[in-house]
Amino acid sequence: MTFPTGQGKPESLTGSTLTPQQALQLVFPNPSLLAELERLRINAGVQIKGTLAGKRRSSSLGGSQEFADYRPYSPGDDIRRIDWNVYGRTGKAFMRQYWDEQELHVHLYVDVSRSMAFGDEEENKAYYALRLAACLGYIGLSGDDRVSMQLFRDRIIGELPPLHGRAASAKLFQFVAETMRQTKEAPPANESILDTTDMASPFKATAALPRRAGTTWIFTDAMFEQGIHEALVTFIAARQHVVLVHLLSQDEVEPNLSGELNLIDSERGTGKEVAIGHKLLKEYSQAVASFQHELKRICAELGAVYLFVNTDTPLEETIRTTFLSANVLNK
Repeated sequence: MTFPTGQGKPESLTGSTLTPQQALQLVFPNPSLLAELERLRINAGVQIKGTLAGKRRSSSLGGSQEFADYRPYSPGDDIRRIDWNVYGRTGKAFMRQYWDEQELHVHLYVDVSRSMAFGDEEENKAYYALRLAACLGYIGLSGDDRVSMQLFRDRIIGELPPLHGRAASAKLFQFVAETMRQTKEAPPANESILDTTDMASPFKATAALPRRAGTTWIFTDAMFEQGIHEALVTFIAARQHVVLVHLLSQDEVEPNLSGELNLIDSERGTGKEVAIGHKLLKEYSQAVASFQHELKRICAELGAVYLFVNTDTPLEETIRTTFLSANVLNK
């Protein structure tokens, strides 16, 4: 599939459905990044087992053309796989074994709760997370992996069924762009405040979890009162190699605030009068650092990968440095 390479603002987005060009421009304001993404591959984390042929080396042996090992000949074996050179040297028959190649299933989960809307209207955490997920999805599709995406708040609220092949990237971009547009719209006046304090809540339904072994990427600001450890355990039990991408804006990492302020909880809509000074800001910074350290500890304990992303960092830099240096992506 061919995409336009021109840059600039998206065309009018007032229609009910975005055109492929509008979707691409919204998701990738700089479409030249696509060529760079095509050269990357998602690290599966572990050798994979599966039933669908692909380009990944599995931990099982099969019929690909990549040599794995020898084993002694047993009656009934296909004599065409005997290595006659070894037989000529040793007088013993050994069978050549080959690695089975399976496709990787990449599952992308994006937090679109209200706290993710914090920040600039055009560059909030939800926008950044969705664009980042689109990058990972495009890398997967370009590498012949199978890619799916789910959106969650207190429950799964949107799903993109599994896609395969680079030609399917238009569907991925369309889904991401439509989600970006919807998150920009204000919720209806009669919509109740969602309870998004438990991260495990959206994944308690069996249908919310991956059905096949693979790798799961979770994009979230992790602003939950509980359930983070439980959610990660749930995915690992579903045979997933988990990558937790923790996103915060620069204003959340180092808020530039002072004086008597009424701080509003973006999830519950409740407010609290707070006197902000140097001491409180220092305590806040320590609390943020402590929370990041705890998330990293939990992930290390469970065998998951923790990545922190400041959403003020250009998307290209996050891909080139944070992800590549963590070995979750390979060139």
